[in-house]
Amino acid sequence: MDDFSGIFPLGRRDLLKWGGLAAAGSLVSPVVRPLEVYAQGRSTPAGTARNAIMIEMSGAISPMDCWDLKETKMTPKDLDPQRIWNDFYLSKTLFPRLIDTGLINRCSFVRSMLGRELIHLTGQYRVQTGRSINPAVAKEIPGFGSVIAYELESQRRPADTLPTYMSTNLSRNSTGLIGAGFLPNQCTGVDLDTSFVFNVFGGGDAAAREQLERRWKVRQQLTDISNVSDATLGSNVSPYEVFYKHAYQIVTDPRWSDVFQVSDAERDRYGRNQLGDGLVLAKNLIKADAGTRFVYISESIGGNGPWDFHAGIYDRARAQNIYTKSLEWDQAFAALLQDLQATPGRERGKTLLDETIIVSTGEFGRTPNFNTGLGRDHYDKTFTSLLAGGGIKGQRVIGRTNDDCSACVDPGWNHREQPQIDNLVATIYSALGIDWRKTLENTPSGRAYHYVQTAPIGSNTLVAQDHIDLFV
Repeated sequence: MDDFSGIFPLGRRDLLKWGGLAAAGSLVSPVVRPLEVYAQGRSTPAGTARNAIMIEMSGAISPMDCWDLKETKMTPKDLDPQRIWNDFYLSKTLFPRLIDTGLINRCSFVRSMLGRELIHLTGQYRVQTGRSINPAVAKEIPGFGSVIAYELESQRRPADTLPTYMSTNLSRNSTGLIGAGFLPNQCTGVDLDTSFVFNVFGGGDAAAREQLERRWKVRQQLTDISNVSDATLGSNVSPYEVFYKHAYQIVTDPRWSDVFQVSDAERDRYGRNQLGDGLVLAKNLIKADAGTRFVYISESIGGNGPWDFHAGIYDRARAQNIYTKSLEWDQAFAALLQDLQATPGRERGKTLLDETIIVSTGEFGRTPNFNTGLGRDHYDKTFTSLLAGGGIKGQRVIGRTNDDCSACVDPGWNHREQPQIDNLVATIYSALGIDWRKTLENTPSGRAYHYVQTAPIGSNTLVAQDHIDLFV
């Protein structure tokens, strides 16, 4: 099921070339200027958040076991279901911290999500871009984090040195980091690999800083005495200069190294794994208030993701199962909410949690019935996403499914269609004060780029171009 070849004309290597390598490539690639911006219809962004964190639960969390808990013949007897609000139940065995701390009351859930993909690569592409992949324009499509950076560029202050958009471990998932596409170079995200960044950037090595300063000075001297023009070396010279200067500003800003000053005790509290390390960095990046406004968190094992339980989903003998994975997420997520809630925001009387919208979601759902390996396969009819903070009103549940989570019986909002990943992206845009109905013209391909895609490949119906209204 996960083999991309033969199903779609692009392979992982092609997509990495177009997407992941764009982290560097879009900094030096030509773009069409000026982009022409149009609004489609009426929209009133909520504008309730200053920051956003997106958590991609790579591999797809199983809704009927976790956030849309259904007790069927396959449900273990040790989940200890707790009634949280109304008809919403949660397993205390899987999510003890979220329940015991009361932080669950800051969260809301969308149980009526519809998947448009059934393969991790295309699913993760959709989560990162908010749209289906289209080979005709894939090379120019930005990640939605780059759209956020583009929209918030005018709000950057002279002291802001850190990139508006940053991510963790995207280089490890199926798609890699989707770059800025046709958007300006500075909108490209910077991806951090948590397997080594603490050692590289967190040491505060004075000798390394001195060497950097010496090399930068020599480089500047060589640039000053060079009489070679941009015309001689080509059009990529100026963008490379921008790239070098931006990188230098980042690594010489003391706030950059402070982001990675994380004690062993703090890493242990978050869980000391891909997700925990990613979330503690996200918290530090937002707290630093040095320019970063959006952080995309990815956790991936072998590309597909750690939530991909095709076999032994409840087998405690396995190193990873629904128990271990849910407890890892619960520990890291609760620590993030606690720390953001305890940190004053920029606006008087608010906390960073009040000012930061957080979305946690998988790519699609999982089958209601077990397969022969006692696991759950990929499923598109229903899945559940979580939202918290940043103006999201807690204790709300959007949508309802049937007794085994196999079908949506109520989408839960004012549209006939079930909400999709696209609508989650629109919700993040809205929280940040961005008009999600915008269209950019004058792209390299000549095709209009809609902030929220309205006609997915293979769909005969239009997706409602709307956000999921969970705001206070």
